[in-house]
Amino acid sequence: MVKSPLARITICLAVMTLIGVAALALGSKRDIVTSSDGRQAIATKAPSIITPRDVDSDAALKTIAGNLSTYPFGTFFCCYGNTITGISSGLGFEVWLAIPFTPAADATVNKLETSVGFIEGDKNFVLSLNNDASGVPGKAIKSFQVIAGNQFGSCCTLVTAHDAAGIPVKAGTQYWVVVSTNDKKHPTFFGAWAFNSTDMRSHPAASWCKTTGTQCGSNNGKWVAIQDLLPAFGVLGS
Repeated sequence: MVKSPLARITICLAVMTLIGVAALALGSKRDIVTSSDGRQAIATKAPSIITPRDVDSDAALKTIAGNLSTYPFGTFFCCYGNTITGISSGLGFEVWLAIPFTPAADATVNKLETSVGFIEGDKNFVLSLNNDASGVPGKAIKSFQVIAGNQFGSCCTLVTAHDAAGIPVKAGTQYWVVVSTNDKKHPTFFGAWAFNSTDMRSHPAASWCKTTGTQCGSNNGKWVAIQDLLPAFGVLGS
């Protein structure tokens, strides 16, 4: 029997609490561990301080796509998410993630929002809007060097990227919000993209993995379509 994503989260949190010593321990002062394969991060303690989302900053923009909640103290799920790592991170291999979206109408993208937090290493990563390439991310339309200003496990400050001129997107065309790293400038980034708090169903996404070892299997160095819980994101504009 296949358990629901919500059931998987509940079970995984319980299991990780019991066998956390068997997982890759990171940021001991921040009470963060990863799953045995390194692909998911778990904050084992709830945040002591919660910062409400600044909804006024988005008041002039419309939501083109996204899953950010309107709960004042729960814009996203603080404590469970997908790892994002650079090639020289403490994880030992590189992992990126991307979420697809399809605009319902022609629009202009002015702002991207993600729930990425840092764990250790460099705090700089890359947030981009990409074209589609046969069901996985293609060439970046626009890339932004951004900073994960808050540690993973906190809530609910978002990492944002702005484009005042705007990026045109077409109705019915699939695009991707991509969180990746810069091997040359910031190869030690180690963070996690926290899940959304409003939709526990599996959805299409894409994962990218690169290693000099065996962690990526036959998918080393390429995007692969997956089904997973979605991390929190917003695509805003006009």
